Amino acid sequence: MDGVVNINKPSGMTSHDVVLRVRRILGEKRIGHAGTLDPLATGVLVLLVGRATRIAQYIEAGEKEYRAVMRLGTTTDTLDAEGRVLETRTYAPPAREEILRVMRGFTGEILQCPPAYSAVKVAGVASYRLARQGRAKPNKPRPVTVREITLTAYEDPLVSLSVRCSKGVYIRSLCADIGDALGPGAHLVSLERTRSGRFTIEQAVTLEALQDVAGAGNAESAIMPVDQALADFPSLSITEDEAGRIAHGGRIPRISQDAAVRAGPVRLHDPSGRLAALARFENDVVRPELVFPAINE
Repeated sequence: MDGVVNINKPSGMTSHDVVLRVRRILGEKRIGHAGTLDPLATGVLVLLVGRATRIAQYIEAGEKEYRAVMRLGTTTDTLDAEGRVLETRTYAPPAREEILRVMRGFTGEILQCPPAYSAVKVAGVASYRLARQGRAKPNKPRPVTVREITLTAYEDPLVSLSVRCSKGVYIRSLCADIGDALGPGAHLVSLERTRSGRFTIEQAVTLEALQDVAGAGNAESAIMPVDQALADFPSLSITEDEAGRIAHGGRIPRISQDAAVRAGPVRLHDPSGRLAALARFENDVVRPELVFPAINE
């Protein structure tokens, strides 16, 4: 059983909890996730089943979309509603125009510090472990891209946002930073991931629905084939001889003027239409990055 499952994660479960549950449902040990969600958060959690775990880095790299609600006036140690309150501030509710102005300052390529309570490694140790021991230090800022922030509702102290961003953006940090820039401070009270790459909330299945189809012997209906999961990448057809060379890590000469094909990963399909590899162009040579010699779609 190889492929990708788009789970609608419920609140209150860690991403690892979901993985363990799906392992039991599908009877498959080799399951991982492509981009974690905090226990508070809900929505799209992409799970990789069987040999599809090999494509994690390609799935994780996809653009993300979120719906978030933050509360002004209170800061917490975890930057969300599950944390310990650090400060409650008295403030005059900011005008909607002021919120919009501040949000614009957090769009584009920005530097963001991951939360202390996060899985970011510090000298090989997860930051949240150090935070629980009282030994956490501010994480180093790193570049991320916030492509769009939309104010969807505002009734003080609650501010609702939709965010479209790159991999690596912490919405908890974004809300806390916006709150600090406004003055009152803020923390995240709810979060839903509505899209991760090509996987959307509308297509996601609940754990209960997955249990039902698996119990009916139709688990495969909820699992997207690897080739389809990677369909955002352009495709090139190769000959049988070229497929043989690619299968052994060999490179093949190929000229392409298509900028999209040359810019990133490309799917290689053999004459039968089977996904043979993910590859990249190096000048006029195609170099395989990930070979799929035995995955049957």
